[in-house]
Formats: sequence, C-alpha cells, structure tokens
Amino acid sequence: VIEGADGAGTTTQSKKLSEKMDAFRTCEPAGNKIGEKVDEMISSDDYSAEAIALSFAADRMVHLEEEVIPKLKEGKTVVCDRYYHSSLVYQPVLGAELDWVKDLNRYALKPDLTVVLDVSADTGMERVDERGHDDNIFEKLSFQEKVVFRYRELSNRLDEDIQLVDASGSREEVFSDILDLVSDP
Repeated sequence: VIEGADGAGTTTQSKKLSEKMDAFRTCEPAGNKIGEKVDEMISSDDYSAEAIALSFAADRMVHLEEEVIPKLKEGKTVVCDRYYHSSLVYQPVLGAELDWVKDLNRYALKPDLTVVLDVSADTGMERVDERGHDDNIFEKLSFQEKVVFRYRELSNRLDEDIQLVDASGSREEVFSDILDLVSDP
C-alpha cells in the first residue's frame, strides 16, 4: 500500500511500483458504484465524517472482494494507492472517532507493507496546485497539516509494517527509496 497526504505522490509512485513489479495496481476509492458515491460525498460539505467513513469502509470491502482478493488468489502482487490507513487518518481529522473508524475496518486485509510518503502539508498543497485540485473537502492547507501529523503517528498506532519515506525529493529519489523497502527480504 502506498499512502500519504494529498500531493505526496501516492498515484505516481503506485503506478511506478506496479509497473516495476509487474503487479496489479488498484486504488481507493475504487471504481465501483460505492466508490463513485464516495467521490461525490467528499466533493461536498453535505455529509458527516461518520457517513464518509461508512462509505469508504463499504467501498473498501467491495473493492477487496471484487478486485484485490481475486488477484491475490491468482498469485499476483497487488499495489494499492491508498487503503484503510487513509480512513484512519482523514476521517478522524473530519471529526469521526478513531477507534470507531478502526472498528469499521477491522475485517479489511492487512497489507504486507505500507509505505507512507511523508511530505510537508505546504509541499503537498503546492503539488496539488500544480496538478490541479480534485475539488474535494480535504484539499485545504489547515486540514492537510493535521493529516501529515496523523500519518507520521500511524506506525505508533498500528501493529503493522508501516515505513515512512521522505517524499520531498524527486520522483526518482522517492521511487528508489520505495524500491529499497520493497526489495528488503
């Protein structure tokens, strides 16, 4: 799983990694009907943090059942651009209880490795400005400052292999650091 604040490079790096590893690449929210609804919900101020968390959790389980688990059963490596870690970071910043969000996602498969692309909120938002905004409720500097802090604390909150990678360098430098982590036995 490749995680990080907005503008950290999750899409770029997950694409590069899946190509290099000849892996199946996927992302969240997924391209199913629930994922489409999630995209609609995060483009509006009309929904509570809890409704958004529930929608992401539902999307995630359908995503697992329709895409991820079948690929794993085929013996494929799966690289996912965002996963439940995003819910554990973003929805509490919106106001949902962290333990409740964790409980919603308790049945999601744990990844072998989660790479958090660590970048300052300022740098992330500069990158978002350069690529163009997604027009969602998360792309505000004050929000992203909280997101960056929570991502940095994630490895202390979960008993999983979560590695921070400095994502402030060039795409090639960041990718090299990711490859070092993936290649470690």
